Amino acid sequence: MPIRGPFVSRPIRFGLAALLTASSLIGCATAQHRDSPTLAADAALPTSVPEGTTLVVADDANRLKTLLTLSGEQDRLTAEVSYANFSSGPLRLEAIRSGNAQLGYAGDVPPILAHYSDADVPIVGAVRRDGAGALIVTSPGSGITSLPDLAGNRIGINEGTSQQAILLRNLKAAGLSIGDIEPVNLGLAEFADGLRANQIQAAVLKQPDRSRYLDSTADSGTVEIPSAPGANPGLNYLYAGRTALADPAQAAAIREFVIAWYRAELWRNANPDVWISEYLVNDQHVSIGDARSIVESDGLTTVPGFTDEVVATQQETIDLLQEAGAFTGRELNARDEFDFRFADLTADSPTETRGEHS
Repeated sequence: MPIRGPFVSRPIRFGLAALLTASSLIGCATAQHRDSPTLAADAALPTSVPEGTTLVVADDANRLKTLLTLSGEQDRLTAEVSYANFSSGPLRLEAIRSGNAQLGYAGDVPPILAHYSDADVPIVGAVRRDGAGALIVTSPGSGITSLPDLAGNRIGINEGTSQQAILLRNLKAAGLSIGDIEPVNLGLAEFADGLRANQIQAAVLKQPDRSRYLDSTADSGTVEIPSAPGANPGLNYLYAGRTALADPAQAAAIREFVIAWYRAELWRNANPDVWISEYLVNDQHVSIGDARSIVESDGLTTVPGFTDEVVATQQETIDLLQEAGAFTGRELNARDEFDFRFADLTADSPTETRGEHS
């Protein structure tokens, strides 16, 4: 398994097999409104979703699909919305860029990758979770018990993901840099197996992967390392392809979906037991105890809008990654990553719904 030193800017190779699988499942949704008039990037968003409009959403472990369904928001959508799962933000980006999806779910780093690669996939929705989120865990017998202990060890990295930024912030808080560790570039789905095999000594794992891994290695000396304050800003985004946003029907459907997502996230705040039983236990097959830990790790969700503070936090993430050698060679302004036509949307924004208006 190759070990890489400090980050060198290079194209990221995406999972072609995963994209081909998704393509066979979701077909040619992007062709449906090819003859529609083009919506300018600065034109006001349409609010009426024509009958027959479809969207494909690049999802993560059925999270959005289940959230929208359990909250009742899926049935309120005017567009026909389907979902395709991808294991990381970069793969969801590639699904949108290739036209196999119009909208995707991501942490804070994939939009920077989209920006850097001129993919023209702007942020259209944002939520913030106040829990600890993804944390660093160790391999069996690694001897790592604190952030400074990461120095000199092989650490799993997946470029272009929020896990990358969480690791870098934790290293910085411990007085370390990327040059003080041995980065091993793996897919997110490979982290747990790499840890079990001691091919890496630590990696940032999100939930529910972290609970599954720690349960399976409970007698092996694996530990969870608390993050430094501020290491995870808790931002999660929806971003959309410019081709879809230029289609008036799909732009209206994306607007409707963003609002529905906000409503669904606030529903989750108020219904943790349903989320635990129906998503984490029944769909993701984790234990009740782990499910409760996962909900605590996520924390409560708020809808911050595209405020100056959110944009500044995104800029800080850009600067952090560029200091570490990623996305170098050009100046990136975080404001360019947001489509500000969506900035004022909230869970209370009006939408068109099936058979009625609200």
